Amino acid sequence: MNEPEIVDPRKLRPGPIRHESLPPELLDQIRAVFEVIGPYIGMTLEEFEIGFMRDMHPQREVTLWFRIAKAWLAYHEDFLGNKILPKEEEGKLLGALIAISSGIEEVSKLNVPVEVGRKLVRCYEDPAS
Repeated sequence: MNEPEIVDPRKLRPGPIRHESLPPELLDQIRAVFEVIGPYIGMTLEEFEIGFMRDMHPQREVTLWFRIAKAWLAYHEDFLGNKILPKEEEGKLLGALIAISSGIEEVSKLNVPVEVGRKLVRCYEDPAS
């Protein structure tokens, strides 16, 4: 396997828009996800939607974000009594769930306390538990 290439994040640019529009049912799902996590992602609904328009397979990406949102809701219901934490802490929870969705399995690398990380992993793996 080749060594990873170091990339200057300041040189990253968004990819091209691959889809001029998305199906209404997909837009509904994107809005539903945004209603849950929108306050913590630092972008508008339109910016969030455009990100999916850039994706080669937007349905897969929406499915992934839907799972992140379900896990976020499950964590709040199961462990916080539906209480919302300060915005910075909510951002860390969301960041941890995004990391989990990308395959990070070591809870000590999630930028949240280890026990919180374990609970988030559980919620991501089975949000209905």
